[in-house]
Amino acid sequence: MAVHMPSLDPSPLLATLPRPDPRWFLRPDGVDASGTIHGVSHTLRVMFHAAEIADALGVAAWEREAVVLASLWHDIGRTHDGGDYYHGAKSAGKVVGLGLHRGRDPTHVDVALYAVTHHSGDEGHGERAAGWFDDEDAALRIFRILKDADGLDRVRLCDLDPSRLRLPGSSARVERAEKLLRLIP
Repeated sequence: MAVHMPSLDPSPLLATLPRPDPRWFLRPDGVDASGTIHGVSHTLRVMFHAAEIADALGVAAWEREAVVLASLWHDIGRTHDGGDYYHGAKSAGKVVGLGLHRGRDPTHVDVALYAVTHHSGDEGHGERAAGWFDDEDAALRIFRILKDADGLDRVRLCDLDPSRLRLPGSSARVERAEKLLRLIP
């Protein structure tokens, strides 16, 4: 079965998504990381993939909102661009420290912060942690969408392994991820 892909022009979809503030990527040592491999452009591409995957899966509107927030926030706590098992937890802490969660539905924020916290750690641990939510299935979907959306942007590192993607249709997005990288460098 062929997977339908909407137009690759990201403009209409990106216009509906929140914008990452480059100041969120300021590291504790004062380095502006908004232009790094985990900065604003990466965040935009991950949000684009996450929104499209959520739409393709037909998730509830609140789940789409939560995964968009998770995509927006997932790397803002990085202190370097190397391997960093704890950057998800640091990013979740930075969301709270900057007050980015204020004024948003607490349930959406809780699930988004769960996905952010666990996107960089042991996947099994992240899956077990979903059991704390009343809607465990929704939490797992949001977590997996974020993992796949972030994974698809590994094309920028030339090390994307499509067999590691979790959701139906995600592996069919590899060519799309390559084109999106050229459109949002």
